[in-house]
Amino acid sequence: MRQQVRQALDWRQGKIDKPWEKGENDKKTEMKLRIIQVLLFVLFSTSCYSTTSGNFEKNLTTSTSSESTSHYESKYAKYIVTKLKEKEQKISEENLEETIIYLGVVELSGKLFYVLTSYREIQAALVVHGHSTIYILDSKKKIVREYELGQPEELPFRVENNSLYFHYIDSKTNERKIYINKIDKELPKLMCVEPDDYY
Repeated sequence: MRQQVRQALDWRQGKIDKPWEKGENDKKTEMKLRIIQVLLFVLFSTSCYSTTSGNFEKNLTTSTSSESTSHYESKYAKYIVTKLKEKEQKISEENLEETIIYLGVVELSGKLFYVLTSYREIQAALVVHGHSTIYILDSKKKIVREYELGQPEELPFRVENNSLYFHYIDSKTNERKIYINKIDKELPKLMCVEPDDYY
C-alpha cells in the first residue's frame, strides 16, 4: 500500500509517467490512484483542520470566559482614567482601528466594576469588519463580562447610578429614545440594550 501511495505521489508530481505495469487495466488502476489522492487530501485536510480548530477553540474559551483565571490586568485597564470618562480613546495598529470609551463604575455588593465600550474595525482583505463590545472589569481590572453587540449605535453612552444608558429607535414611533438598564444584584449574563432586545 505504501508503495502504491508513493507511486501515486510521484505520478501526481510528474516524476513518472504511469506507476502501474503494462498489461493492467488502465482505467481501474487510474481510478485507484485517484481514490488514493482523494484519501491523502482528506487526511491532510483533517489533520490541518484539527490543529487549527484546537488552537481556535482554546483561544475562544480564553477570550469569552466570564471569569478570568489570569492574575494579570486586562489590556483595557490602562483606559480606566477618571479624567477621560466618556471620552474616546483611540488605538491604531496594522489592520485595526479601535475606539475605547471608559463610562464609569457599577457597584454590586460593595464591589466595584468598571464599564468600558469598544468599537473595533478590522481590515480583512477587502472587507472591514466591525465589532461592538461592552467590557466589565473587576476591581483587579480583569475582564469578568464581555457583551458582543450588533452595531456601534447599540453601545451604551453613559453609566450612572448603577445603570447603563442606551440610545435606541422606537419601532412604533420611529423616535430616538433612551433605554436605562439598571444593574441591581449581579452582573447580567445577557445585556438588554432596548426594550425586549438582549445580547
